[in-house]
Amino acid sequence: MAQTELPKLPDFNVIKENLESERKAIIKVNGFADDSDLARSIEDATIVLDFVSQVQTTLHSFFTEFPSLISLFNQEYVSLHGLLSRDTVLELAFLDDCLMPEKEMFLFGQDGGLKPELFPVHLNSLTSWLTSKKELHVSAQERIRDDMNLDLKSKELPCQCVGCVADYRGQLREFVLQICLDKIEETKSQIQSEFETKEYPGSDSYYQLQKELDKTFYRVRFRLRRSTLNRLEGQVKGIVREEFTYPSTLASRQEDFLTPYVRRLLSEQDLNPDLLDREELVRFYKQMGTNIWRNERYLEREFKKLIKSMLILKRQDISGGILQQYLGEFWLHSQARTIKRRIIYHMGPTNSGKTYHSIQELCKAEKGCYLAPLRLLAAELYDTMNSKGVKTNLLTGEEVVEIEGATHYSSTIEMARFEEVFDCAVIDEIQMITDHQRGWAWTRALVNIFSPVVHVCGDPSAYDLVKTICDLCGDELEVKNYERMTELNIEEKPLVLGDLDRSDALIVFSRRNALKYKLDLERLDFKVSIVYGRLSPEVRREQARKFDQGETDIIVATDAIAMGMNLPIKRIVFSTLSKFINSKEFIITDSEIKQIAGRAGRYQRFPTGYVNTLKRVENGLSLVENALYAELAQKEKCMVGPDLEIFSQVNSALESNGLPRLHLSEFLRLFNTMTFKKPFFCVELKEMIEVAEMVEEADNDDNMTTAEIFGFACAPVNLGLMEHVQYFVWILNNYTHGRDIHSEPIDALSSNIDYLETSIKCVELYQWLSRHFSNKHFDFDENELLFNKGKAIEKLNDLLGDKIIPTCSSCGAKLAEKSQFAICEDCFKQRRSRYKRGPSKRGSGGGGKGGGGKKSGEGFKGKKKSSGNRSRKRKYSK
Repeated sequence: MAQTELPKLPDFNVIKENLESERKAIIKVNGFADDSDLARSIEDATIVLDFVSQVQTTLHSFFTEFPSLISLFNQEYVSLHGLLSRDTVLELAFLDDCLMPEKEMFLFGQDGGLKPELFPVHLNSLTSWLTSKKELHVSAQERIRDDMNLDLKSKELPCQCVGCVADYRGQLREFVLQICLDKIEETKSQIQSEFETKEYPGSDSYYQLQKELDKTFYRVRFRLRRSTLNRLEGQVKGIVREEFTYPSTLASRQEDFLTPYVRRLLSEQDLNPDLLDREELVRFYKQMGTNIWRNERYLEREFKKLIKSMLILKRQDISGGILQQYLGEFWLHSQARTIKRRIIYHMGPTNSGKTYHSIQELCKAEKGCYLAPLRLLAAELYDTMNSKGVKTNLLTGEEVVEIEGATHYSSTIEMARFEEVFDCAVIDEIQMITDHQRGWAWTRALVNIFSPVVHVCGDPSAYDLVKTICDLCGDELEVKNYERMTELNIEEKPLVLGDLDRSDALIVFSRRNALKYKLDLERLDFKVSIVYGRLSPEVRREQARKFDQGETDIIVATDAIAMGMNLPIKRIVFSTLSKFINSKEFIITDSEIKQIAGRAGRYQRFPTGYVNTLKRVENGLSLVENALYAELAQKEKCMVGPDLEIFSQVNSALESNGLPRLHLSEFLRLFNTMTFKKPFFCVELKEMIEVAEMVEEADNDDNMTTAEIFGFACAPVNLGLMEHVQYFVWILNNYTHGRDIHSEPIDALSSNIDYLETSIKCVELYQWLSRHFSNKHFDFDENELLFNKGKAIEKLNDLLGDKIIPTCSSCGAKLAEKSQFAICEDCFKQRRSRYKRGPSKRGSGGGGKGGGGKKSGEGFKGKKKSSGNRSRKRKYSK
């Protein structure tokens, strides 16, 4: 029963009528003699019962009106629910010497006797307590309602009941929302006024609004729940986007300034002011988003980039003859159009056997290829097919493993061989065709793979896209539907960390949380495997092997587990249903939930899989249930991307017409402006453009060929990992100057997880580049490199397999396993000594206060054993 729910009052009249029989029952249960005075007489029991009735009636009436104050009563006195129970009433009437025996409060008398004259005093004391709490509660409610401000903290409220705290948070949220709405309206009015007076199209008011909103959210960051604050911030930013992003009413007025501005820039460059028509400008304004309010210098730079790109597109000698013709119907230029292909769509959810059946068909073919979404999966199928006696080569960006007499390839989809003729091909995870960064590889493979039979595997959401491509290419489409081979159940109640059990997979969405939960679970005496995106495929495979073979109890994994990892998972447990991308929180999609949850259960080993969430996930189970039962909408975007061939064709055409060549970054921006025939859309090129600009800056002497420039721009550089970018730039600079590029060995004895992760990633980048450029300028012994990398991977696996020892966030020293603090004692003393200086002089910075508290996972006393009986309230069998 919830703390704020009241049980019914006992029926005191019925109890009074049955006092004699109740007394006999108490004597019998407690083993008293029939004439024992340890149980009160009927007369005395009646007196006590009348008093208890008065007290309980008073309390019940009060707490019916103010249920949120129950917790205060429980803290100061005893459990109200217990006090109001019938058993308690009988014990008070016959046995106890006071109203609240647990705390020896409100005595009925002395030395076992009764003093009824004390009862009114006790009742008056309780009534006074109730009155005072009521007054404080009412006062707090009035303050919340009438005096809410950003400086008011919940601890300043005179009443700290759950109701007041909840009302405070709710009112604070509405107060903050209203402040934000007022600031937005105020900014809109300021900008409207600026339209009448300003001479340049930028507006400082919008960016002042951004700062004020950020300050407002910052001020209440510790007073609202994280989830509430995130939703509120998302709501406000959505309103801001709606009000200030083109084509909103306000942003449309900004167009009246921007359009003459760009016309003037065209005139200053001796170009036709009407070179850009309104449709092109409108598309650009939409792409700029809220950047249309930036300062004049920024706008000038962006408009000049647009003019430069659009100027080339407008040139008749390339726009009509090369780009528009080629990109308009690119599928017609494929060699695969010379044959009639049969596309077999193996359609079904995870754990339905669709990939297994397609691989069976592939193994029967004389010559074939398997195209995987991940290097890990390509390697797994390489092993599987060779074990079946089908000689298969492995082909990935980092390595090529050739088997003598091989007839098949297992490769990552980006490494597909379109110049070869196959008898059968398999394209896995076809729904990735809509991925904004890698979807182009699936489109290219489906359009270009030269094989009379092509098996594609995926969920139903990509069916319309596959059918459209088949129709455009003149191919025949056949569909084979699959159902899950294992049952999938949604459990009734969410879990705490201690409820996890062997064969569970805990899903997280960041490396930081993966390592944090690994530490928390190890404190509960679990052995833990861990998988996240920055780990190399070899490390992931070893972590998965340990879990598969029972060397570890639980696997903590990011959504990297969703593809390419066939693991014996009995239960999937989501630690959250949102992830952060570029510091913004996004709720994961129904498709992602289906893909991850579908990993629960394994044919023959776990015939029933389970799905759950941690209790900290707000409405977690209902969100998961809705996602699992949701029908996946048909995806509408099929991604395409630039390639070396079209880049070379464009530059050749420019040169033949006496026009300057395009830099790759210019070509990519130009490509990004292209409008394709639906359902084709351009992939996200932001990162490729950024890498291309690095390459062009390094090659300022024009030493590199077009193919080399394009190859470096396609390199798998993690722009979010500074060491990776620096290593790439080091290789790039050496390559452009023709210097030998040596592979530095990894310190395989290091115990630093970050160092080993990054170093292995750098070696993989080195392998990718050296293979891509046929070892030009790359000086290394492949056997030594692979041996050293293998040792580093082995060491990293050992470290991930060991218990994580927390370290000081300041100096890196090891902390006690269950340390409550993030820094060591020495660093703490050093910081404290710095803060003990005298008053700061005017103009000098001051130190701020920092919050502290127990790390997540502290305070656990041990692992809670599962009973093994899992609830089966809802069954998902789609």
